[in-house]
Amino acid sequence: MADLDLVYGALDFVVRPDGEWVFLEINAGGQYGWIEDETGAPLTGQLADLLAKGEL
Repeated sequence: MADLDLVYGALDFVVRPDGEWVFLEINAGGQYGWIEDETGAPLTGQLADLLAKGEL
């Protein structure tokens, strides 16, 4: 993320049948709301705090 100068990014992976994780892409405008809905994790609030601070 720092090398790409991104504060936020949605990383996409697939997990192969042998268990190996393979990176596909990073999307600087990726969606995450479904994760919040499924888990109840306060991602939006945490991301807003991070972006407001301007931290990398």
